[in-house]
Amino acid sequence: MLHITILSIGKTNESYVKEGLDKYIKLLSKYCKPECIELPDVKNGNKMSPDKLKDAEAELLLNHLPDKAAILFLDETGKTFSSEKFAEYFNKKSLDASKIIFVIGGSYGLSEKKKKKGESISLSAMTFNHQMVRVILAEQIFRAFTIIKGTGYHH
Repeated sequence: MLHITILSIGKTNESYVKEGLDKYIKLLSKYCKPECIELPDVKNGNKMSPDKLKDAEAELLLNHLPDKAAILFLDETGKTFSSEKFAEYFNKKSLDASKIIFVIGGSYGLSEKKKKKGESISLSAMTFNHQMVRVILAEQIFRAFTIIKGTGYHH
């Protein structure tokens, strides 16, 4: 069975975000083995420059990325898709790998160092709160499965 991981920096501290994420993780469990891994914020990150913070977060994230997985970094400059095209892309990835890891950086985004380990995709040209992205991403992964399976969710 396909394993899907949403790997992110920082804890989800808004109850409505947690509820939304829990909802889509439960829905995803019909199609795959989903998990969310929330890494702690970098110690004293608020005292670092954005570039130093991104590098420190990169080290945390890189330690949680296995060699045998498709790694997809969420980044505003990444490849964009319609929901249907994302479902096609996701389906191809799932045929090539038994584990797909979606990586969400901190509030300043992703270090270039991290991006070299996988591919960059974007959910939108807009910038979203890095906690909200978790729910939006989980919903889009669920939507991709329903498009692939031909269920009535996506219409």
